[in-house]
Amino acid sequence: MYSKVNYTLIGAFVVLFVVAIISFAFWLGNRGIQDNYSLYLLRVKDSVTGLSKDSGIKMKGVDIGSIKSISINPKNIEEIDIILKIKNSIPIKEDMFGIIKMYGLTGLSYIDISGGTNNSAVLKSKNGSLPTIKSGVSLLSKLGNNLEEVMVKLVTLLDKGQHLLSDKNIKNFSKSLDNLQKLLEKSLVLESQAIETLKKGEDTLVVTQKSIKDFSKDFNTVSSNISIATKDIHKEVMPSIESFTKMSKSIDKMVRTFEKSVIRGDYNMQKIMHPMMIDLQELSIQISQMATEFEDSPNDILFKSTTSRKGPGE
Repeated sequence: MYSKVNYTLIGAFVVLFVVAIISFAFWLGNRGIQDNYSLYLLRVKDSVTGLSKDSGIKMKGVDIGSIKSISINPKNIEEIDIILKIKNSIPIKEDMFGIIKMYGLTGLSYIDISGGTNNSAVLKSKNGSLPTIKSGVSLLSKLGNNLEEVMVKLVTLLDKGQHLLSDKNIKNFSKSLDNLQKLLEKSLVLESQAIETLKKGEDTLVVTQKSIKDFSKDFNTVSSNISIATKDIHKEVMPSIESFTKMSKSIDKMVRTFEKSVIRGDYNMQKIMHPMMIDLQELSIQISQMATEFEDSPNDILFKSTTSRKGPGE
């Protein structure tokens, strides 16, 4: 009784399992029909290291297909033919190009479809062959093409560096540093001397300014005293000058009156008094001149130096 039940359960389980497998196969078939792909050819001259069958194809970071096959072009061994399987829903334009890129540092690579504009025409096959996508230059290819030139420049740079760091240049550089050190030391000494000289000059300038101020103060004091003294002398001497002037005028008047009397014959002493009248007249003239000069410049009486008269023949 128990064995019959076990066989029944096993048979039912097997039937259900077969039905499930058949359903899954139909589901995969339907999905494959829904997701139709188109084939494209990409020819590259770069290394395809990291690429393999079923490697991904991306456009702007979105998966759009996979690689169907990779082979060398039999007509040109420098080229590699990569057959791309891309979804029909993705329009491939004529101005698009494919580049081999790497997944970071994993060593795996993928095909990146770049470029393309909406106004560009859709890429189509020609002469019954697969539509060919243009190949772009990858970063690795650029680095590889420029690597030789970079290495040459690097070797040249190393040679120049080795020549620059030769024993002779190192000795010359050491001498230059020593001379520079000596020059700096002399500059410091000169700087200290210049600072000391400037300080002395500043002190001297201060003393000179003080002396000039004292001299100016003393000169102003002396000038004030001279001005006061001149005013006092002028006040004291002016009355005497006025008296001299009056006396001179009186003498002159007296001389003229006396001269007229003598001319009229009032006195018989004309010849005797004539020399005396001449002296009195000259004295009157000198007194008048002295009074006039003192009125114009009283200081000349005290401070003007007299010039001695020269004798005949001097």
